Amino acid sequence: MTAPSRLLTTLAGTTLGITMLLLIHRNWGIDHDAMLYFGQALVQHQPGLFHDDLFFVHGSQARYTLFPWITGQLLAWIDPVALFFWGGLAGLLVFAACSWACLRALLPKRQGYWAWIGVLTLPTFYGRAIIFSYAEPFLTPRPFAEGLCLLAVGLLARRRFGWALTCLLVAGMLHPLPTIAACLILWPWLVLQDRRWLHLLWMGVPILVAATVAIAPFDGLLRPLDTEWLAQLRAINGQLFVTGWARQDYAILAFDALLLGCAWRRLDPSFGRWCLAALLGLALGIGASLILVDGLHLELPIALQLWRVHWLVHWLAMASMALLLQQALSKHDFPQALLLGLTGLLVWMGPEGVWLPFAALLLVWPRLTDRLQPRARTLMGALFALGITLLALQYVSNEWLNFRQSGSQLDLYALDKRLFAYPLVALGLPLAGLWLWNRASRPLRALLLVGLLLPACVLAGLRWDIRAPTRRALDAHANSPDLFDVDIPEDATVYWDNMSLLGTWSVLRRSDYYDPQQLSGLAFNRGTVTEAVARIIRMTPLMNETYACQQRIQGQGVPVACTLSPASLEAACAPGSPAPPDFLILPFREPIRTFGSWIPRDIATAAPLGQYWLYRCKDVITSLRQP
Repeated sequence: MTAPSRLLTTLAGTTLGITMLLLIHRNWGIDHDAMLYFGQALVQHQPGLFHDDLFFVHGSQARYTLFPWITGQLLAWIDPVALFFWGGLAGLLVFAACSWACLRALLPKRQGYWAWIGVLTLPTFYGRAIIFSYAEPFLTPRPFAEGLCLLAVGLLARRRFGWALTCLLVAGMLHPLPTIAACLILWPWLVLQDRRWLHLLWMGVPILVAATVAIAPFDGLLRPLDTEWLAQLRAINGQLFVTGWARQDYAILAFDALLLGCAWRRLDPSFGRWCLAALLGLALGIGASLILVDGLHLELPIALQLWRVHWLVHWLAMASMALLLQQALSKHDFPQALLLGLTGLLVWMGPEGVWLPFAALLLVWPRLTDRLQPRARTLMGALFALGITLLALQYVSNEWLNFRQSGSQLDLYALDKRLFAYPLVALGLPLAGLWLWNRASRPLRALLLVGLLLPACVLAGLRWDIRAPTRRALDAHANSPDLFDVDIPEDATVYWDNMSLLGTWSVLRRSDYYDPQQLSGLAFNRGTVTEAVARIIRMTPLMNETYACQQRIQGQGVPVACTLSPASLEAACAPGSPAPPDFLILPFREPIRTFGSWIPRDIATAAPLGQYWLYRCKDVITSLRQP
């Protein structure tokens, strides 16, 4: 291949990968864990801010990472909304680039590209699948730390131990949890190369000594959680306990192990050793979690979350799935390729347990296929294709129904994102593009790049931001403590019903009294547990009533007058311990004095998105106790 042809192919492959990445991993805005790092960055930028906030009142996990300090310094130069928008995009692209660098070190170029497309397009969730995933489209230290861990994998494969250690150290300073988890795979790989790496086990001796003499944080290695803390963690942060995962989580875990086992035996031996190391690391991480966390309930292992080894296991499994598909297609074993695709779809989206017979068939397929008659193979391939088609039709019909129920508005329900994220489409489109590219002449390739791939990449970039209209309205009013046309004291705590932390932290810049997102750090701070339980008890009557009102409004499709009971308002605002919030922001007009109101509007259409009223708790109590 000539230099111009290689350049053209490189540009096309890169454009195709980035296009699919942006189409599948869309920006939510400052959401999920990005909101917690946003708050930590604000505190770094403005010390003393949020001092009565539930997430900060007993300290946050910011002391374990440099990321809040870095983002806090950047806030002096960059608008927070812009920082977290472009930072989220940067994290996504860095993760993709590091993934390619890693796979290029592990595999030949052509196979590496197939594996790269696999890790970018196939499902990225791991652990508790509804919570955790790699390649997150919002700004946290995880994509950067995970990318550096992948660089370390590639550097180790090239025997560049010093640079690999440097990458791991920087990754650990950004986010220690995925870094420690990755080391559970790196160490078995090193041992597989040279058993002298077993001597790293001696590092456990000083750690045990530090735990014995109660040197923090190692003292938590021998100290079990008390009964109340353990009960609250199980109820609120159940993902920390492997025995509390859902059946689908176990199915994804088992399928990943199956893929790694097949890749270990059927693919290139150098890549297969990484798959074997991943299986050993998975056993170490899950086994340690079962014994130390689910069994002994030890404080430090709960915080370390060693089950997160699954992130790198899943990444390798998705690369393996793409490589196994390539192997089957190159041998024209189309029934095996269809069987692999159908099994994956059943694991990720099918009924529970239905995938198991197909997984067993996939495991024995190399031995079975030689004994099958051609007609039998063709018939089985047709049945697999029929199953894939039925699952696809069911998925599309469900998504179309959800889209119609949202008013057929893409800004409320990103139907295009949901369709592109379907594994059959996500991986199928790039594979079809590769097939077409390999059969095209050089002039046609140039036409495909300029006329199809580049416009598709631009369109994907324009559609990357799928923030909900309410979040866009909040972002447009960032740092507006006078949003309700009233001066809210800087030391006030605010309860904003059903608005997440974005309203109180980003817009009002005030302490939030209670939001479920604040409970993310319960495993790191014992004091947060007691405070959280007390605040939840206080606010539960009001939260239950506002939720019931919202459900009535959604059910009837028209505004419904809703007045909260005096009992729930008094429970929220009455003096006592813990102290009540200073202000309430509710989506309903109550027959008491209001300090102001705000109507969020759609940025694109200026249509109202509801209305919120601001109440002061002192006035609420005064009004309720008047004759």
